[in-house]
Amino acid sequence: MLLKVISVDDELLVRNHLRSLINWENFGFTFCGEACDGNEGLQLISMIKPHLAIVDMNMPGMGGVELVRQIAELHPQVRIIALSSYDSYDYVRGSLHYGAMDYLLKHSLSPSTLIPVLSIVKEKVHEELAKQTARDRERLKWESASPAVSQSYLKELLIGAGTLEERCHYAEHFQDMPYGRDDQLHVLFLMKLMHVDSLSLRMNEQEFTLYVRSITDMAMQIVGDSGCAVYLEKGTFGVLFSLENERSEYAMQQRIEAKKSRLDKSLELYFNAAGLVVRSPLFDQIASISDYYAELRNEMDKLQGYKPNVEKNGGGQASFVTLNQEKELLAAAEAYDAEATSRIIRDVATACAVSGHALPQRVASTSAELFQLAVKIAQKAGIDAEWIFQEMKAGLPVPQSAQAFEQNLIALYVRLIEELRVHDTSARYTRYVGQAVRIIQQLYSTGITLEETAEQLRITSPYLSRLFKEETGSTFTEYMTAYRIDRSAQLIRTGVSSIKEIYQQVGFNNYSYFIKLFKEHMGETPHVYANKHNK
Repeated sequence: MLLKVISVDDELLVRNHLRSLINWENFGFTFCGEACDGNEGLQLISMIKPHLAIVDMNMPGMGGVELVRQIAELHPQVRIIALSSYDSYDYVRGSLHYGAMDYLLKHSLSPSTLIPVLSIVKEKVHEELAKQTARDRERLKWESASPAVSQSYLKELLIGAGTLEERCHYAEHFQDMPYGRDDQLHVLFLMKLMHVDSLSLRMNEQEFTLYVRSITDMAMQIVGDSGCAVYLEKGTFGVLFSLENERSEYAMQQRIEAKKSRLDKSLELYFNAAGLVVRSPLFDQIASISDYYAELRNEMDKLQGYKPNVEKNGGGQASFVTLNQEKELLAAAEAYDAEATSRIIRDVATACAVSGHALPQRVASTSAELFQLAVKIAQKAGIDAEWIFQEMKAGLPVPQSAQAFEQNLIALYVRLIEELRVHDTSARYTRYVGQAVRIIQQLYSTGITLEETAEQLRITSPYLSRLFKEETGSTFTEYMTAYRIDRSAQLIRTGVSSIKEIYQQVGFNNYSYFIKLFKEHMGETPHVYANKHNK
């Protein structure tokens, strides 16, 4: 790149001499303009933006020293060489004081005196250009990374990570940002997805990451240049919103509530997701944001029915689905027992209804857990769980009553059990035997005969008996007895009911006979089996 040079001198002969003194391009310069006085010189500099100005010190009107001063003030990037017919100390001192790189006398001006100065100018200009290029690159890099940096620092501040010195550094970062400064007021929103566990089951890791990023970007757009959003964990997002300290507190509260409403509605509108959004009071020190985050987490926990000491998850989330109920549900689904499943869900719904927590939130939390369990059951059995996700979406907004919750979940689990039953029997048996097996699975606890089953299937009982024996290796009665024993073993493993309660639940009328059959089938008595599996 050739560096641009102009000459400012009131003597035409001097300008001509300077232009023809050397081959400028050979030395990395291009002579691109002349001016005959200081005012014209300033206009020329504004228009051409040269790298070097060679300025006469003795001109009518604006003198050379004043011109050098104004160039230094208005165009500090322009390098200056002072030029004069007089070896005046005032000229030398003035020009150098205001930033001229060197001072040359007209009568001794020659290639030998000019070229060394030009070399120094070229070196300085290239050095400055390299620095500016580096600064531009760093600025672009910073601008592109700034949202990510701010999100990272905001997350560290929220969770209180790092040393005190590191947290001070994080807080200082926001003092140069449009938000998060200590001369502003701030509010923190905490946003929580209700069905995040089911979503993470449905999506692979990359899809879930993109989903979370999309919600984060949505929140960033809502707060705009006045805030920042970051994903924290387990479907929870932190959103910082900063306001200038306005006179009207009412106006500020209105703006805050508008942002909160948009965050809440956008989850359902754009992502078809149920969520909770809570907010902090106004605060003025970004360094204290971790305290407000802790308070909001507690508030969110209360809304969702979390307790300090609970049965599940080692003291984590309080669930209205107890550990025993979860075991019973899994066993009932494995046994295709729709009646037992419905009873368990009714018990869960009753616990939701009598709890002291806010009903919509506890229903949402429990509903999400039962949806997640249904997905796991379906995936374990190898059947398509997509319809469960569609049912979950259809359940939005979250049921507002325990009764609606109970109806929705019972219907879902009854369908799930039927899907499991059909999937299992269709894969192993022909039409009539598969239907007979499903009837046994449905009515084993009350009992049904071969003849009654054949009548339902509209075939003769001898024909069904022959088909059943050929495909299952057992008679109809033997199969139902074995199914009852398998079901009793499942119930024993849950540890919920006593053995004397279980034998009646699975359809036996005689306790001793049940003990005898259980030992023949399992190789040990029910009590030994229970001790082994419920230690």
